[in-house]
Amino acid sequence: MSKTLKQEVVKQESVNALAVGSAGFEIDPSDLEIPRINVVQKMTETDAPLGALVIDRKHVLSEAEVPVKVIAVSAQKGWRENIPYDEEEMPKTAWSKSRADEIEAESEWGMIEFAEITLLVQKPEGCKDDEAYQLPIGDNDYALGKINVAKNAYRSTFKRLVTFAAFNEGVPVHNKIWSFMSEPLSKGKYSWHNPSLTATKEDTPEEVIAFASKFQS
Repeated sequence: MSKTLKQEVVKQESVNALAVGSAGFEIDPSDLEIPRINVVQKMTETDAPLGALVIDRKHVLSEAEVPVKVIAVSAQKGWRENIPYDEEEMPKTAWSKSRADEIEAESEWGMIEFAEITLLVQKPEGCKDDEAYQLPIGDNDYALGKINVAKNAYRSTFKRLVTFAAFNEGVPVHNKIWSFMSEPLSKGKYSWHNPSLTATKEDTPEEVIAFASKFQS
């Protein structure tokens, strides 16, 4: 099988070129238009319910504390300046530890870890939103989305993927179906909804493994 998520993290590389082409195009993951997955918070401008997982800012994948089945297609670790939300300055970003250390040496804010995780979201049974799930693979339809996670969300998503890879060597992360949902968290006077990934006992269908493998080297 192709390189596992554990190997990607160690090498600190992004996903490599897809080994496919279409109508004369050479396709690379960086050229794909993958919509964002977001968690609806109190300040989010949307009609979606609080805590919902939303893709492309308009399709509700699930409401708070309602899990959906996903496959982790790829993940990339990075570092960015820990600039407070109320500051207008844009944080500098690094995709290697050496570059992160260089930025941190010059920054007054310090650096935090974050990750970009690409997920295949399986269409829930009974869902009527065909527009959100435009990838028919095997017996199910899927939505392909990318979520950016840091701090608590980084620990409850990316670190769980890495931990699975570390203790299941030889089993690619995308070979397992994961449970994906948002759950309420609070710290002092602050409260928010946090995304989480939990490995299930269910194996990924072969057709989906073949699709996910195109994102690996």
